[in-house]
Amino acid sequence: MPNDHELRFAADDYQSAENRDFTTDAIHGGYHGTSSAVPIYQGNTNYREGYEGTNSYGRGLDKAGGPTSGALEEQVRILEGAEWAQATSCGMSAVSQTLFGLLRSGDRVVCHETVYAGTHMLFQDVLPMKWGVDVEMVNLCDPDALKKAMEKPARMVYFEPYAHSMEFIDLARATDMAHEAGALVVVDNTFLSPYLLRPLHYGADVVLHAMTKYMAGHGDALSGIVVGRDEEIRKQIHYMRILMGGVLAPMNAFLVHRGLKTLAFRMERHCASGQKVAEFLEQHEKVERVDYLGLQSHPHHEVATRYLRGYGGMMRFFSGSGVSLDTFIGRLKMCKPWYSLGDVETLILPSDEGAYGGFEARVSVGLEDPDDIIADLNQALENA
Repeated sequence: MPNDHELRFAADDYQSAENRDFTTDAIHGGYHGTSSAVPIYQGNTNYREGYEGTNSYGRGLDKAGGPTSGALEEQVRILEGAEWAQATSCGMSAVSQTLFGLLRSGDRVVCHETVYAGTHMLFQDVLPMKWGVDVEMVNLCDPDALKKAMEKPARMVYFEPYAHSMEFIDLARATDMAHEAGALVVVDNTFLSPYLLRPLHYGADVVLHAMTKYMAGHGDALSGIVVGRDEEIRKQIHYMRILMGGVLAPMNAFLVHRGLKTLAFRMERHCASGQKVAEFLEQHEKVERVDYLGLQSHPHHEVATRYLRGYGGMMRFFSGSGVSLDTFIGRLKMCKPWYSLGDVETLILPSDEGAYGGFEARVSVGLEDPDDIIADLNQALENA
């Protein structure tokens, strides 16, 4: 594949107020104090100029949940090209505060048919049954499906550009179609991080992340964030933070702030290793199919290439029939059968064996040497 990363990312045209590169802003953005690292302010309440000039619990502060998370919010705001950022205690706090803040009884939402399991439960159970919100799940990879869904008024269109089913949604097209119909666009960009894709650049109204994953990057801090540009939207989401809590703890804010400093370098490694692992799996005799955006066999490879700086570290593969899931998992020596994603370690989330006798597994390629990852996967597959 040609080395056209610069050309692809030029469409995004990353540029901060200081006219610096993403890697520089990730290191220097969000904290300008005298300590070598952002301090951990371990207080329940705060009184500080710039923090409303009044005593308040962290959840009620208008600009941050406290000085440590405030530094993190400013760091992410810069990297996302946003006007505001609000940190939350986890990814689902970011999702729930956004949805409960922006939606009212009688509203209608169009959501991509494949989203994170917790988000799916909110859309399928809680919002329709307890909040009176009409939700329609459609395949947003199909522009005709979105066009048809938008024939009825909708308050919001919600999707993950790179979904858990390893599909890629044409972000600009989906956003333009939603806006033409008068809907807000809310994007969960957890799988890609702002290093690979910045949805606000393409017109999204709200972008959220489970920073627990790639942005923190080390499997040691639950955290989430919501960013945007419109102040009225921010106020509505902030109101839900006051009522629901879900404020990011200072220690976790410190860990994520530290993790973000190496986000660019980690993502480059995830991308390079992900490509190598995907190519290995695609040619393995016991693997029937690999879904990874960097493979030309992926149906959305070309559209993803128009947007992304790299293809990330997330993929899934389907084994051939007769390959035992239990044996495969039991044979792994380094790769971890584990929930979550975006860690320094390679994580594998297997599904149950299918009716055809094979299995499906999601792989979050870590930062180990890619040859070691491949060797572990190979010996497990060969003996399964």
